[in-house]
Amino acid sequence: MSGNDNEEHETNAPMLEWRDINALTLAEESPCVTIYVPTSPVSNYREENRILYKDQIKKVRDALDEREMDKYVRAELLEQLESVGTNEVFWTHQQYGLAVFVSPERFLVRRMMRSPDEALGIVADSFHLRPALRETSNWMRYQVLCVSLQEVALYDCDRENIAEVDLHSDVPGDMGEALGKTENSANRKDFDRSGNDSTDLKQYFQAVDQAIRDHHNGRTNRPLILAMVSEHQGLFREVSGNPNLLETGLDQDPFEAIRQSRLGELTWPIAEQASRTQVERWIEHYQERQAHQEGESALDKVAYAATIGQIETLLIDEEARVEGTIDGNSGRVERGAAGDGRTDDVLDAIAEFVIRADGEVRFIPGDRMPTDTGVAAVLRYAMQPE
Repeated sequence: MSGNDNEEHETNAPMLEWRDINALTLAEESPCVTIYVPTSPVSNYREENRILYKDQIKKVRDALDEREMDKYVRAELLEQLESVGTNEVFWTHQQYGLAVFVSPERFLVRRMMRSPDEALGIVADSFHLRPALRETSNWMRYQVLCVSLQEVALYDCDRENIAEVDLHSDVPGDMGEALGKTENSANRKDFDRSGNDSTDLKQYFQAVDQAIRDHHNGRTNRPLILAMVSEHQGLFREVSGNPNLLETGLDQDPFEAIRQSRLGELTWPIAEQASRTQVERWIEHYQERQAHQEGESALDKVAYAATIGQIETLLIDEEARVEGTIDGNSGRVERGAAGDGRTDDVLDAIAEFVIRADGEVRFIPGDRMPTDTGVAAVLRYAMQPE
């Protein structure tokens, strides 16, 4: 079984990211076990978090008992599930949701920014990704990069919550580390002088920007807010190659804002404006392509286009739901309750096909959707007439 990092699962799981969804959609093995649990970052709720998760393991165990499968595979799946949260520290470092994905070849444990609607324990022939898709593709998600000469930090944020990201080892922790100097070394005077040296500052900012792009933000379309004192904002932007970096930043010492628990309050207005602007761009792009027969909103046609890898970008009403599933061979929508253990939402199934074909999926507010079908698809090429 791949993807197993016992230390990670026992202590502090990383946040759910878009690349996790990409990996999970590729799963062809079976069975696939999915667990979602609403959690709380408040330490007083540690035991409640743990009990709710164990309740879902019981549901999964019962579902596995009903399947004809190798008893050793079954035992290994349950062992992996039961290994999550064995350390008290794990339940102390929760956010508002926990997602666990286990199969004979995969094992992912991730925290979630937003609480899933309900606790779920599902055994099927593919992973249940709807809550995860909403989490990673929501228009309100953004990141804040906090930089000073002494500290570097990155935060995942949305309108209501923030969570610090565990930085990759390539991200320098401060200016001294980026320049190969330390405050208590013989180069202390050089370190102090570096704060006013544009060449050293450029080297520092380039190192931070490159590492953040490579390991945290560059492979997403998530808006990135730069939080640092105003006199350094221009230089950082000059050397940055991150296409997600917003033109407007937080022009103050971010670590003081963090200490005052005001980082989210101060950055959300910036992110909201940028996100709403981005939503408008997506809609305009769809309408422009639709005028050239490269946009589609009819659910049946969008579903078919998704199964043949024709969709470049898919917009979904964040509140919409269509009961049913999709025949992967014909692309035909099968309406009504799925009942096959694969999916119970047509929109979920369409989104997964789009992701498998390297397309983009975006959940946006219903009142901004340019269609009334719950979907709007930008096609890679025009549909051929039937």
